[in-house]
Amino acid sequence: MSDKTQTQQPASLGKVFRDLKPFLALAKPYKGRFALGYLLALATLISSVGLLALSGWFITATAVAGLTVATAQAFNFFTPGAGVRGFSIARTAGRYGERLVTHDATFRLLAGLRVWFFEKVEPLAPAGLKGFRNSELLNRLVADIDTLDGLYLRLISPLLLAVAGTLALVILAAWFSLDTALMLLVVLLVAIVVLPGWFFRLGQKPGQRTVQAREILRNRLMDYVAGQTELQIYGAAVRYRETIEDAESEVQVQERAMARVAGLAILVIALLTGATLAGVVLLGAVTIDGDLSLGHNHGPVLVMLTLATMAAFEAVMPLPSAFQMLGQTHSAATRLRDVTEQQPAVVFPADGVVPELPMGELQCSDIHFAYPNGLPVLNGLSLHIQPGERVALVGPTGCGKSSLLQLITRDWPYQGQITLDGQPLELLSEHQLRRSMAVMPQKVHIFSATLRDNLLLAVDPDLAGTVSDDDLIEVLEHVGLTHIAPETNLLDTWLGAAGQALSGGEQRRIGIARVLLRLKDHQCSLVLLDEPTEGLDPDTEGRMISVLNEALPGKTLLMVTHRPAVLELVERTVTLEPLS
Repeated sequence: MSDKTQTQQPASLGKVFRDLKPFLALAKPYKGRFALGYLLALATLISSVGLLALSGWFITATAVAGLTVATAQAFNFFTPGAGVRGFSIARTAGRYGERLVTHDATFRLLAGLRVWFFEKVEPLAPAGLKGFRNSELLNRLVADIDTLDGLYLRLISPLLLAVAGTLALVILAAWFSLDTALMLLVVLLVAIVVLPGWFFRLGQKPGQRTVQAREILRNRLMDYVAGQTELQIYGAAVRYRETIEDAESEVQVQERAMARVAGLAILVIALLTGATLAGVVLLGAVTIDGDLSLGHNHGPVLVMLTLATMAAFEAVMPLPSAFQMLGQTHSAATRLRDVTEQQPAVVFPADGVVPELPMGELQCSDIHFAYPNGLPVLNGLSLHIQPGERVALVGPTGCGKSSLLQLITRDWPYQGQITLDGQPLELLSEHQLRRSMAVMPQKVHIFSATLRDNLLLAVDPDLAGTVSDDDLIEVLEHVGLTHIAPETNLLDTWLGAAGQALSGGEQRRIGIARVLLRLKDHQCSLVLLDEPTEGLDPDTEGRMISVLNEALPGKTLLMVTHRPAVLELVERTVTLEPLS
């Protein structure tokens, strides 16, 4: 089996941030939470610097003061001690609060991003999503959006914090030694500007390859789980499992490459920190004027600056690793944009025409249609169905019967005109169109939810309060599905992913039950059924035909079928022939 992946060309750091700008804009509703998290992080950094600096100064000054009785008696032990304790408490509280606030904001943002992504994807279905596998869309919705947390949590806030920490340390150092402050400014600018760009370059390609390798692994795992029956029947499980192991090995190769870059980042920062501390000590020993409260002994001040520098590097240390991961973040964002920036093939007006009394008259005029990158399916089809008329579409597989139903529901764009009660479908809003018809597709999808939820999705939101549990039980009795669980908890029965607890025939009957619920809406005038009794035994099929026959008076029916028994529901058949 082949794996479709997108190979991205290396991009400049400026282009990466331009591409990520729309995702930064999506954080606007949570800017207050992120700002509070940043302030708490800044308070934590100040407390850390203050704690180390004051502790170093206090210990050294205490030792110096103890050299003589006079200085020992004059030295104030209490104020610095209280400051050390205060900084310690503030650092602990600030770090806890910062983690709590920023992670809460990030999780809220990621949840909002998933809603945003789904809202962008939903109008694309099915025409705009034909080029994507279900597992690819799931990867984007879950894994790629999870990858974006590095943008908000481990890049933007640490970068701002590093800048603030650098300014604070330089100002503190300048108070005692301009030369030391200038040296710190140069070193920290290198750590903030040069090193992140370098490690971004080192990590860009491995990061992109890691995202692609993980997608391939997830796709193969999902295919392996979903296709267990076929893999076991044809004895291909072992072979396919080997492809999963190959994909996992590739992920490990790319993750090791990323780990090497991360290790290099730690080494470079450690060496830079050590060299900077040595520079502070050497320059400080020459240039720092004495502390006035301790005569001309500048030792406590020198220790204070050294430890303050060490603490300030805590803010700089995460930057190379964060920029190293920026390639992964950019790759994930690009993959999301590949989906969300598509234009829907079918666009509904926000406010459609006001519908008149629904009659169900359907007119298809000179319809031409072909699937993307495919041969024509319909060529000049015209069909007129009177209000209340029942028509069946028959013909060999591939002649366009199901496709015509999908055009009427506006799943695909087409050439020609389709009108409902004299109104072109293009003038109806999506809500108006959906409410005007009851549809049973060829494949009935069962959601991983309760039986009640799977039935109520057929009820228009405006009428949700008018359908009781008794109404649902009555519909289930009509389609013969009351046996799947005890009546006391029938509606709360969990159906599982894709209705795995149900047989194929039971799933078809849930589709019929949804149609019966839709027909309770007086705005519903058109019924579209695609193979409604496929997979049912003759007795059950006869019962479903009777149920539908009782529910259809006054409604217009257009049905696709290959089964002769169902034709008793219709008054007229239309035969479609495949295009040669």
